[in-house]
Amino acid sequence: MKEILSSLVAEQQLLDQYLQSIPVRNWGTKTSFKNWTITNHVSYLAGLEDLAFNALKKKGTYFSNYKGPKGLEKFEKECINKGKDMRPQDVIEWWRLSRAKVVETLADSTPGRKIKWWHKEIDYLTFASSKLAETWAHGLDIYSGMKKDHEDSIRIEHVALYGWLNSEKISKENKIKYQDLRIELIGPEYKAWQFGNEKSENTIKGNAGDWCRIVTGRVDKSFKPNLTAEGDFAKKFLKINQIKI
Repeated sequence: MKEILSSLVAEQQLLDQYLQSIPVRNWGTKTSFKNWTITNHVSYLAGLEDLAFNALKKKGTYFSNYKGPKGLEKFEKECINKGKDMRPQDVIEWWRLSRAKVVETLADSTPGRKIKWWHKEIDYLTFASSKLAETWAHGLDIYSGMKKDHEDSIRIEHVALYGWLNSEKISKENKIKYQDLRIELIGPEYKAWQFGNEKSENTIKGNAGDWCRIVTGRVDKSFKPNLTAEGDFAKKFLKINQIKI
């Protein structure tokens, strides 16, 4: 838990530092994610932290405001509306204060403890990996919107883990029968990461950054991942619709 929280904080601080370098006039720049501006992205990240803190401390009472198939859309609009008239620095401060409370709470907890998150319960370790994944993914959107190159770090190990942990849920949402999935990846600095049963008949191998972009929904039709799949389920998994977190 300490390792993943350390990586989460480092990823948040990296994006925070870059945000501070963006001129105020550019915070209205549109990105490829839902045509959101940079202000929209950071407001959403800050709102997610407030929601997370409520889930950790108040058993997710806020979720009663976002029931039904359009609950997430309503939540997104509320976050964006709250931040739209803020100065960029104030939006950053909102995100900073909110995320600090969440990390502090997670640091005092055990990895296997459960949290209500939207329509399901997940353990704290899975939750922490999803927090890192969403920070990383929205960071990609912002860097891309500003035409800035982004180099992956070894922290994407936790984004890769998020993708594997979420694979059964995504399969069910796409009405594909889930089967054991083995993931074997090569990340930055030639790090090797594996998740899942090594005897599985379904294996995905290759570039960790490409896998992470797929499982966070950060690809377009022209994207050609440096990944190979063995087994029918693994081949299908690389082609199904992934949630844009």
